[in-house]
Amino acid sequence: MSVQSLARDVRDFLDRRVRSKDLDIPWWAPLLSAAALVGVVTVAVLQREASGPMVLAGLVIVVPSLSIFFVPTSGEWLKHNMWVVDAVPTLAGSAWLMSQPASSFWPQHDFAPAVLVPLTLEMVIREGLRTGTIYGIASGVVMWVFAADTPSGVGVHFLLLFVGWVCGLMMLAQMRALRAERLARSQEHARATEAERTRIAREIHDLVGHSLSITLLHLTAARRSVAEGDDPDEAVSALTEAEAVGRRAMAEIRRTMGVLSTSGAGTAPLPGAADVVRLVEEGRSAGQSITFSSSGDLSRIDAGVGLGIYRILQESLANAIRHAPGAPVSVSLAVADGVRLSVQNPLVGSRRGVGEGSGLAGMAARAEQLRGRLSAGAEESMWKVDLVIPPHCLVRRALA
Repeated sequence: MSVQSLARDVRDFLDRRVRSKDLDIPWWAPLLSAAALVGVVTVAVLQREASGPMVLAGLVIVVPSLSIFFVPTSGEWLKHNMWVVDAVPTLAGSAWLMSQPASSFWPQHDFAPAVLVPLTLEMVIREGLRTGTIYGIASGVVMWVFAADTPSGVGVHFLLLFVGWVCGLMMLAQMRALRAERLARSQEHARATEAERTRIAREIHDLVGHSLSITLLHLTAARRSVAEGDDPDEAVSALTEAEAVGRRAMAEIRRTMGVLSTSGAGTAPLPGAADVVRLVEEGRSAGQSITFSSSGDLSRIDAGVGLGIYRILQESLANAIRHAPGAPVSVSLAVADGVRLSVQNPLVGSRRGVGEGSGLAGMAARAEQLRGRLSAGAEESMWKVDLVIPPHCLVRRALA
């Protein structure tokens, strides 16, 4: 095994251990903290001539502090109370180490109290503010009772302990902010995915609903021609028209899917306001009586707004054909100060209100995206759909 492969395995192991503790910190952070602790403990033990009891006290401090790497927390008690396994031995070992004054070298700068600084910092990060603060207070008490007074003063050790607690608190806050940011990004991604699914479903619904309505009218005409023994050419003509509508629908579905895909390369443009005439002609060819009037320059309508108008008219005609087959339908499209689309047909039976069914809800959603106003409902004996889009939302501005 190469050194590089070994280093990668060690990194992956440490990273898994850090993640198992629910810590959003890099794998090297606890390793660096452990190395600092080992260094401080080693100096403190050497200051006491590395006697047997002091070496043992150093081990009592270091070994539990490395639990993040070697002690699993699969058990429920260990998962919530691992800090007890760390806190008791490290505090006891620090008190034992400080109980004997430094006598070998640098006695005026005893390293034993400084052992509790990285321990407090790590405890705040791993266990949170409350447990870390309790551990910091306990460390201060141990220092007060057992630390020997030196020329630098015990107060310096308290200051270092406070700095360690503050640094741990800052890293804890950063870790929690990172978690919150990741959660917000995840939720935003979920919302965007759901919105895109809804948009795709709306596009397919409008396409398939209109095309099937027209196709069913042609098939009904062909069936009646065959059943009543009329001119077979009429049945063939109706079936031919149904086939043509189906092919156009498939082509438009492919075009829509191409535009909705990531690349969108090689696809024809989606329909716009200028294509509403074709919608009306398809309905007429299927036997639906449709009157159409338009005014103004349709080319002024922006492509995105034109697609929304096209889809709303498509769904309106599909609903009219579905719920009132054969009944006259009136369509008007006016472009002046804004755009107004009106579709109305006689009521046949009961109709659903806006907000019921995906078709009407989809039209309302499209109108909201266009920043327009949509009303759809029964007025006296007519079913009316009225879309109004203000001028600042839709008209393509002339290039300077």
